[in-house]
Amino acid sequence: MVSCDIAHNVPKDPYPNSFDKPNIVNSFVDQNGNFYPDNWRKTYGEPPKSGDVNAYSLMKIATEKGIESQLKGFEKTRMLAVGSKVKAKDRVFIFVHGFNAPSDEVNESYEYMRKLLKLNPNKDEVVKFYWDGLHTTNPFGGAKVWFSATSFSQMAGEFGLRNLLNSISNKKIILISHSRGASVVLSALSSATFSESFAKGTLENHNVDVDAAKKLAENGNDITCIMLAPAIGLDDFKIRDVTSGTDSFCTLSKQVKKIHITINNTDVMLKKFVGFLSNKLKATDLGYKADVCNELVKHYPIMKYTDFTGMKSHDFNKYIRNPKFKSMLKAEGIAVNR
Repeated sequence: MVSCDIAHNVPKDPYPNSFDKPNIVNSFVDQNGNFYPDNWRKTYGEPPKSGDVNAYSLMKIATEKGIESQLKGFEKTRMLAVGSKVKAKDRVFIFVHGFNAPSDEVNESYEYMRKLLKLNPNKDEVVKFYWDGLHTTNPFGGAKVWFSATSFSQMAGEFGLRNLLNSISNKKIILISHSRGASVVLSALSSATFSESFAKGTLENHNVDVDAAKKLAENGNDITCIMLAPAIGLDDFKIRDVTSGTDSFCTLSKQVKKIHITINNTDVMLKKFVGFLSNKLKATDLGYKADVCNELVKHYPIMKYTDFTGMKSHDFNKYIRNPKFKSMLKAEGIAVNR
């Protein structure tokens, strides 16, 4: 995918993986789920403005420069630091945005949620998780962004967010996602299925093996997922057996206690403007149709939904400002400030 109207979602800050007072962890990964190191531009440069998905990634540049161990070393050190920072905390809130969302706009939504939650800085930690969902200002470029972002969301989950979760133990973890961020979360909690062409291209162009991700560690966490406008479908919960060619529903970790989603059949993006496309071209029908959730409840009794029907917007800011979002938080025992 190459387009001058499409850009990678990259950090503005030279230290994108950092800590902010009083209780904030910033975590930013690239299209393959690798964490941006300190002063990343100095070593890795800026990605091309073309939005070419094969031209740039942290591991691609690291491989070309022979510094793969340096990149992996930073990630290991960073995860140890995160684990140490949250060690004395009781709850960890992790925010995960969707596709086509530049980081400055995302941070506005993250800050609103952080201020909405009734947090104790000594007992609660907020993780702002950013990934490369690409972005475009061209109204006709959204489809191109969508197809690449669907795979990038899986990589961000399987390599980035899972790495982060594996650094945390014995905590109450609340994952709040929007749109394709649901795929990031689900891919972190279970094994994603990648197309053969994507896996081959990622290995050849970026030196990243999609099958090399570490498994989710059973760290004694209690995980609740709140998925706003989840742009995923039934297939995202299935794993393909390469030998038999059959699909089966994935097994979630016992740490996952609740999955609370929104349903909204007036969300223009989720129904892809015409409802019959919602389960095609990488399905988005979980957040669109109640019957998909009802089907999943048969396999995952921990799942439930709140109906947001009537709101046409798909915007992150609109979902978190809908009064029903507060109701969802309260239903999961999460207090809010207003």
